[in-house]
Formats: sequence, C-alpha cells, structure tokens
Amino acid sequence: MFFQVSNKVLKNNSSSLFRYFVGCSLVSLLSFMPSQLVSAQQAFAQNGGLNPDNLSFFEEPLAFELFGATVSYNHLFDLPVVHNFKTDKTDLEPKSNFRVNIERQLPNSLTIGATYFGSYDEREQDEYDDRWEVYAQSIWGRLAVGEVNEGVRETTRRWRGTGNADLEFDDVLATLEEEDNGFFYNIRLSAFILSAGVDEHGNSDFGLTYERPNKYTDIRFSGRFTNSEIRSLDGGTLFETYAGGLVGQVEYGSLALDLGVGVEHFDSARASGTRSYISAGAHYKVRRLTLSAEAHWGETDGHEEKSVALGARYDLARGLSVNLGYNYAKSDAAIDGIVLQNVEKSEFITSLRYEY
Repeated sequence: MFFQVSNKVLKNNSSSLFRYFVGCSLVSLLSFMPSQLVSAQQAFAQNGGLNPDNLSFFEEPLAFELFGATVSYNHLFDLPVVHNFKTDKTDLEPKSNFRVNIERQLPNSLTIGATYFGSYDEREQDEYDDRWEVYAQSIWGRLAVGEVNEGVRETTRRWRGTGNADLEFDDVLATLEEEDNGFFYNIRLSAFILSAGVDEHGNSDFGLTYERPNKYTDIRFSGRFTNSEIRSLDGGTLFETYAGGLVGQVEYGSLALDLGVGVEHFDSARASGTRSYISAGAHYKVRRLTLSAEAHWGETDGHEEKSVALGARYDLARGLSVNLGYNYAKSDAAIDGIVLQNVEKSEFITSLRYEY
C-alpha cells in the first residue's frame, strides 16, 4: 500500500515564489473512502514514489493526449497555520506541490514514461525541491531510474496519518541517500509484490508485500531489509547499518489498524549498537470526517525515542478539505556518546487544502 536525488534549484525568494504561484501545488492527503483505505501501492502508482512529503495525492489527475502519449497532472495547494508549542510561535507556512507524468504504450505492450515532481515549502526557508524519474513497465514489472530511493519504503510502509498528522521516526534512520540517483524495480506476482532499490553508492533496499482482500476484510503483511550508511549528527562518524522491519495491517469497513516493528544495527570503527522500535496506528472514517491516531516508541543503546501523531480531515467539496494535526516527537539517540539525532517538537497544524 504504500517512494527519491533532490535538486534544490530555486533558493532565492523571487524565483521560488514565482514557481510557487505559477503552479507547483500538491501536498495532499492520504485518506480512505468510506470502506476502503488508499493503499501505498495506489500512492506509488499515482506519484511514482517521488513525493517525499507526509501528504500524498488523493484526487485523480487531470489527463489528456499529446502526440500519442498520455499526459497527467496533479496540483495541490496547502495553506497551513502552524503553532509551535516549544517556541510558542504561530506562523502561516504555505506549501505547494505538483506532479507531471507523460507515458506511452508501445506496440509490444511495454509502457515507457517520465515523471517530474516539484515542491515549494515556505517552512523550509522558501525552498523549492524537485525530483524526477524515467521508467518502463510491463507484465514483467516496473523499472525506474532517477530519484526513486524511497520506492521500497513506499511499498512496505504503514499507512500515513490523516490530515496534518506526521509520525516521526517511523522508518530506519539510515535510509538510502535522498540526494542520489538510483534504480527501483517492483513486480506483482499474484498476492505478492517484490521490490528492490539501489542508490548510486551501492546502498540497497528490498521489500516483500502480501495482500489478499476478501469480502469483509483486507489483510496485508510486508517485510523490508535495508543495508545503508548514516553519519553521526556532527558528521565525524560513519556507521554502516543493517535493518529489518515487519508491518501488519487489517482493514474492516471504515476501520483500519496497523502495527510495525523494526531492528537496526549500527557498526563503525569507533562504536556499534542496535536500535529497536515499534509503531502503531488506527484510522476511522465517518461520512466526511476521517480520523487517525498513531504512536511510536524506540530505543537506541539505552536512549529513548517517542512520537505521537493525531490527525483529522473534513471534506468540504471535491478536492477541498480542512485538515488538522498534532505532532509530538522527542529523541536523543546516541551510541557510546556519538549522537545520531536530536529532535524535540510539539506542534499543532490546521490548514485549508485544495487539489486537483
């Protein structure tokens, strides 16, 4: 159910705002219909795994034919008001994303295509990021090249939270390099989805997903193995990591529950240690209102990490919604005194969101 080399091409305010108002919109929501959650596989099919945000496209894209190829376009604008409880400040921080995809099916049934994803976020110092991929797909699977290093995560992860909920730490710490190009391949075999990713430094990610819906329920299991590298917070120590994780999910009508567990081992010339973690979530939809609640706990060499995310979304009209979220996170993960992360946040976000 459940995807990244980020080129920062617009750093000055004028060019960033120009791109922003011209049309880089799309930070949507992963939500579910009254009796069906939007799966990560569906999100992958729509976004090509290029959207690094905690929000994903929900509405179907606009599409038209151009010289025998199908062009599709998504655009999302989010106007959030963020209150930071740590600093006691409230700010208006607009976000805008868009996605353009062009693909064509060849006479031999092979489909080739390319996707471009752009994102402007005032919260990130008026930063504009973009990501891209080119791909080919057939009955033998889908092979993509570009900024697709989150591909395996997107096909094996837990459901995202609703609205403005964003659960911290719900992933391996040593992911594949976000600012690198890479290869991603996945294939569906009956009820199984096999996926694999490699970045340009040789870091690798592998996943296996099983899903078999029946008349009343949808049960899904996934597993993931990651071999990568991560530097300490001060940049002085490079750890090689091996990580494994399992996710279980069940959906019954408008209720969905999920649970994820993982273990990550860090090894360097100076120190070694192990991180273990568990995450859980519940999602429920009542008419136009969708709710979610998630929690995470982990430990790295005796140092705790914990986070909570509560979210809500109310649909006003097609593509237009009000979204709420409370996010709390705290971690000072370290191994033998070598700090891996130092995070502390507590925020409430309300936003008006429109997408097409």
